[in-house]
Amino acid sequence: MDSRYQGCPDQIEDFLESVFLRHGPDGVIDALSFLFGAFVLTMNGRLIAASESFAALVGYDITELRDMDVLQLVVPECRSELKRRLAADITARYELQLLSKNGAVKQVVVSPRLFHVQGRKYRLAEFIDQSGIYALQRHQLENFRNTACALTQAIEQRDPYTNGHMSRTTSISLKLAETLGLKGPVIDSIRLGASMHDIGKLAVPIEILTKPGKLVSHEWAFIKRHPEVGHSILASIDFDKTVKDIVLLHHERHDGSGYPYGLGGQEIPLEVSIVAAADCLEAIAGVRPYRKARSFQDAIAIMEQESPKYDREVLRAARSLVDGGELHGLEYNPEF
Repeated sequence: MDSRYQGCPDQIEDFLESVFLRHGPDGVIDALSFLFGAFVLTMNGRLIAASESFAALVGYDITELRDMDVLQLVVPECRSELKRRLAADITARYELQLLSKNGAVKQVVVSPRLFHVQGRKYRLAEFIDQSGIYALQRHQLENFRNTACALTQAIEQRDPYTNGHMSRTTSISLKLAETLGLKGPVIDSIRLGASMHDIGKLAVPIEILTKPGKLVSHEWAFIKRHPEVGHSILASIDFDKTVKDIVLLHHERHDGSGYPYGLGGQEIPLEVSIVAAADCLEAIAGVRPYRKARSFQDAIAIMEQESPKYDREVLRAARSLVDGGELHGLEYNPEF
């Protein structure tokens, strides 16, 4: 809520009650005309007053809004959460998707406050329209995805043996994240990070990437530099920290045996652990210049033999995906 409406809660409640008794709920809205968009709600969810700016936000006349059930103004998937907030008298600021009269969805930030009038509770809320900001963020995210796709293709076209590795790792990462209950922006960050996790291999000579035999020490040193090289490539791009952490840390292991920093346990973010496990699962199952592909059952069994390297919950989720047959495809055919 507007900073002019904060502080001295007892005085504010007395003020709101006084205005309500003298001028009704419309008087409360008029007295708080500095709020961008506001309404007054009964505790059973009926709208009894609204500002012109709120009416304009949702595309209704004020007369149409009067006595409307507030759930009609919210997209269906948000209604149960709003009912919970109303029932629990929650007054923390939150984000909400409003449904306007013409069907347009408006992304808003809601700042609610409860007040009492002669023993009855009412809810006053201010609405700030964030739709333009969210549209810009979606546009930026789409640009990021396009950038990630172009970079991924550049890397995968260099090496026929790992062609598709990053896209398959991304697919597995998203399945793991969903299995673990992750949602929203976290999923977007995992998608971007996983799709570019090996971008640093652009700096690895193709002779090393495609070498059929065992790597010698200086060749292995080239490989082990790719997370830091990838991170430096993304340093000047406006990706969020999670994306860059995935690129930098996807070869870290929970037992401290990974690289480049030898991190372990809680030092490794969950998002990184998800992509790290997906990367290993795909790498073990996929065809490589020095061996044929394996089955996912073989791959997860190998990972479980080295279980201290992986986040316990992530490894359990990977096992459930494999056992459930959710990871499959001709590219994993052991006879390929």
